[in-house]
Amino acid sequence: MTRKIFKYTVGDFSIKDAFDAMDLLFEKGYMSVACAEKNHSWIIEILNEKLIPESEIYSILYQYNLSKVDATELEEVDWLQKCFENFKPIVVGDFYIYGPHLRGEPMPTDKISIEIAAATAFGTGEHPTTNRCLIACQTFFDEKKHKSVLDIGCGSCILSIALAKLGAKNIDACDISEEAVRISIENIAINKVAHRINVFQNQDCEFSANQYDFIVSNILTDQLIHMGQPITSSLSPDGILVLSGFTSDDDGVLKKYLSLGMNLKFRYDHKGWTTLALEKKR
Repeated sequence: MTRKIFKYTVGDFSIKDAFDAMDLLFEKGYMSVACAEKNHSWIIEILNEKLIPESEIYSILYQYNLSKVDATELEEVDWLQKCFENFKPIVVGDFYIYGPHLRGEPMPTDKISIEIAAATAFGTGEHPTTNRCLIACQTFFDEKKHKSVLDIGCGSCILSIALAKLGAKNIDACDISEEAVRISIENIAINKVAHRINVFQNQDCEFSANQYDFIVSNILTDQLIHMGQPITSSLSPDGILVLSGFTSDDDGVLKKYLSLGMNLKFRYDHKGWTTLALEKKR
């Protein structure tokens, strides 16, 4: 299928601001949002089938000091398919993550295969935070101990899918983005784990009435700090909490959760980003 596509390039960002800004753009449901390093800074590229007023982009990213937004009309090709083709399969720990264009191809027999289509939702395993969250889930999730799981800010639902394939049977996955919920529902069906994962749109800590043995959340720093109390209150005694989405020079999240009675089990620092594995004190 060919169609007219518009590309918008926005820069310059620090690496942290680039991925934070991507989260805000994902929520708008544009066809594709991606970032890349260019000349020692980071840019964001947006693909969309309809024209986006520059004022709309500036209003979404008002908190950042943006340079000019460049708009280009691309030739009529299937740009979404090209995005998929540029998504090369990656291996993270025991997981083999691939795009829909590789469906039907031989998969490694010694890995847990996950198919992810994440053009409009964050989470393909490429970003350092998602990467180390997958490693932490593989390391600390215990099928015998952890009967209930919560994924806050699920994005593409990659972490919930990984946990389901590790043996989790009762998973709640939530995101504030309606588009992320839509993509998540598609992805859990493709990976044949829909019977294990309940996906819903979360506006204000709707999960807090429940208790979970294992919680993972890869979201923005401010959101993690703001939701610290409901998140820790929702974690069962001796439960495991995996948090990510902040740079390694920012200790605000760790300080917050230690003050709420959590013990640090392990800290992953990877490419300038940190992932924490914590345990709730009895």
